[in-house]
Amino acid sequence: MSQKKELGGGVPEWIVTFADLMTLLFCFFVLLTTLSTQPKNCSGIENYLSSNRTKFKNFELRSSKLQCILSLPSDYLFTSGSDAVQRGALNSLAPLFRAIRQMDEHANDLLVVEGHTDDVPIKTKKFPSNWELSSARATNIATYLVNQVGYPGTTVSVSAYADSRPKERYEDIYGARKTGAELRAARKTNRRVEIILANQPKAREETQMLFDGR
Repeated sequence: MSQKKELGGGVPEWIVTFADLMTLLFCFFVLLTTLSTQPKNCSGIENYLSSNRTKFKNFELRSSKLQCILSLPSDYLFTSGSDAVQRGALNSLAPLFRAIRQMDEHANDLLVVEGHTDDVPIKTKKFPSNWELSSARATNIATYLVNQVGYPGTTVSVSAYADSRPKERYEDIYGARKTGAELRAARKTNRRVEIILANQPKAREETQMLFDGR
């Protein structure tokens, strides 16, 4: 009866082959995962803003692994307590987003328009609270992008956060409430509209009915 070949130490030869196969499979899946989550390229927007710095003063562009986040100051877009976009702002937004649409990396982006206010309460007939104000502002920007810039309605959505997601805290490092110029500066920073650009998913997963309710 033949005996199986063994390596030094009594380890069968097939273990080495199996280990090599597992290593190759591991490398393959790491590569596959990496390719499916390529970082979002925001360099085109960055270059455009840098080339027109004076026109986009106080704008901010941030990037994450999957998103470009463009922050627009509300004081530039709207007058206090209003949701009507100022004409001067529209004259800057139109060429900016038309240029973005022409960039290959953003041609098929999904856009989420987020409305954010400061923590000063509002209570008017039109806006009972900051929730309605932030929603109306984001909606008007989204509507402009669809109707005037030409974004498909299927690629644009709206979110409203009122004052629930401040970019700058209203407390100092010791936890005390800011006052005076520091408080005014924090409120000015937090009044904003953010437009998030992200890649569309390559395919929608099929769904399975779990509950119908009929």
